[in-house]
Amino acid sequence: MPFSDGAVLAATNAGQALMVLGFALLLSYYFRVYKRSYLRFWSYGAVWFGLSSALIVIAQSDWLALSSHVVATLETLSYFLTYLALGVLTIGVFDITVNSIPEKRVRWWIYGACLLIAVLTSTQLVTWAEPSIWQPFFREASLYVISALTLGMIGSVILVLSTPTMGPRLIAFAFLIQALKNGFLVSLQLLDSVWLGAQFLWIVDGIINILFLTAAMLGITIWLLESERHKAIDALQKAEYMNRHDALTGIENREELMTKLPVFLDSCRGDGRELSVFMLGVDRFKAINDTLGLRGGDRVLVEISQRLQNLQQRPLSVARISGDVFVVLYDHMKTREAVSNLAHQVQTLLQQPMLIDAKSLNISCSIGVARFPHQGAHPEGLLSKANIALANAKLPENPSVMLYRDGMDEQYIKLVDMEPELRRALTHNQFVVHLQPIFDVRTQFLSGFEALLRWQHPTKGMLNPDNFLPFVEQLGLSAEVDDWVLKHCAKLISRWRAQGEKVLPIAVNLSAKHFQQPELIDKLRRLFREYQLQPGDLELEITENVAMSDVATGMNVLNRLRKMGVRVAIDDFGTGYSSLAYLRKLPVDKIKIDRSFINELLASEEDSTIVRTLIELSHVLNKQIVAEGVETAEQFALLVEMRCDSVQGFYFSPPVSEEKSRGLLRNFWRDFLLQNKEKGEDDPLPSTLNA
Repeated sequence: MPFSDGAVLAATNAGQALMVLGFALLLSYYFRVYKRSYLRFWSYGAVWFGLSSALIVIAQSDWLALSSHVVATLETLSYFLTYLALGVLTIGVFDITVNSIPEKRVRWWIYGACLLIAVLTSTQLVTWAEPSIWQPFFREASLYVISALTLGMIGSVILVLSTPTMGPRLIAFAFLIQALKNGFLVSLQLLDSVWLGAQFLWIVDGIINILFLTAAMLGITIWLLESERHKAIDALQKAEYMNRHDALTGIENREELMTKLPVFLDSCRGDGRELSVFMLGVDRFKAINDTLGLRGGDRVLVEISQRLQNLQQRPLSVARISGDVFVVLYDHMKTREAVSNLAHQVQTLLQQPMLIDAKSLNISCSIGVARFPHQGAHPEGLLSKANIALANAKLPENPSVMLYRDGMDEQYIKLVDMEPELRRALTHNQFVVHLQPIFDVRTQFLSGFEALLRWQHPTKGMLNPDNFLPFVEQLGLSAEVDDWVLKHCAKLISRWRAQGEKVLPIAVNLSAKHFQQPELIDKLRRLFREYQLQPGDLELEITENVAMSDVATGMNVLNRLRKMGVRVAIDDFGTGYSSLAYLRKLPVDKIKIDRSFINELLASEEDSTIVRTLIELSHVLNKQIVAEGVETAEQFALLVEMRCDSVQGFYFSPPVSEEKSRGLLRNFWRDFLLQNKEKGEDDPLPSTLNA
């Protein structure tokens, strides 16, 4: 390409090369600091463009006296580096717009296309014109057309898709002006090839290039600073949001509720309105987590929060204040009846089936309600009273929706005070097991024991179960207490056997919470293995409500216990809701008639008929019957006539200590063996032990 002053062109190219290489160093530094992929590619592009300018300076230097072949090679390489710079600039823009860079294979295709274009535009393709004029024109025109299109596309994409702030706009306008400049140069060359040799044109081109680089460097610096500032602001906003909202469900958390609640109270106080605080707790949520897993439990909580936010009567606020406890606020309920009705509506909505992991799930929940100004005028006091009402609603004997009333505090305070004492009783072995003997009706011989828990309180003395077991259930300690009793009885049987005693089965009551635990079977297996127990050494007693609360789970557990050889009895039969309809379905070995029927056995013909029918039906189903609470000779005589299998009660023996139980056990085997010796029998066992 002929120039009137080669020194001007060389200086222009050298200045561009130095400036672009400095730009590359700046971009590389920014990449190390901010870790943005597009900065890495743009730094590569700056390096390739700088090297391209340097190669042009070398190729056109008269003092090096390079051969034409070497000059052509350097120019071709220079064009390739320029196209390569355009290619990596495009890759960087791709990263900016979609937050991802093209696959490695695609990137190599781009690099190959750059090399191909450089080679093709450097080859003498036009044979019908004078090569000395048209070959340089073709190379220059191709370069400026491709660069104009590429830079225009980059500028347009940045302008349209990036944030409308100063940094991106400055970069976009720089690329667009550079694209227009290159397009203008091509137009001049097409109009008159004389422009190819115009010194003024190339000086202006170099100045515009330098201005472009300056604007691009400034724009990227501003863009990065703006981006980091926005990133910091977003982080602060997100942190502030997370401080005020529950991370799992997205609804308000306890802190936000406590911030808003005083405002709501002031508003209601000023307008004479009442504020109702609904506190909702999911029943047996741990069992849900055990069944569905922690993620399944989380999805249940999310579904609950969504239902609460979409209630037909829109609440003032919905918050999650702990694991499975939610708070809903209303300010338009004027009567206790209206509050109660709304609470039941909320409860009905929450208890509709949920689809969790393609499984239909029904949950139950309890609700406690406190109202302003009736139960207090301060946020903490209202929440505390709603919590007390919720704790009372979760008690088995209470309705599942409870409005706070005077006197609830005393029970709650007693419950709170009782928790550390019960935990201390577990860790310090303050519990004591007394054994209630069970007797075979036909032989009146001892056939087993039922383990009954007592508490040797350090200051209150020996406490009966009625004084502490309700608190154990409310505090969620049932499974831990059951484990203690099972382990204690296992140790006792193992110790008696090691001391040479022939043992009889000991029956242990299981709570609902323990029976519903998936790991129950594994725990029993470990216990039997640790103390080398036989399957019949321990029997389990559960209430019929426990067995039938979840029929599928109950049947599964009972069948697995039967496979282990562990016998199961239904305790307090007749007081629940399963009654005779489910009796034939339950894979149990014994039915224990509740003492309430035995107490009225002589006085009530209805109770007598029920007991007689139950005994006959149980025998047909090959199940044994145990009568609880037998206290008189008349009751026992009637049970003998009804062909009851076993009895227990004060008529034969009250619950006794372990030492007295061992004495009863020895007396039984002595009398039993003596009787068999007199009869000449070969040590048969009572029918209740052969079952």
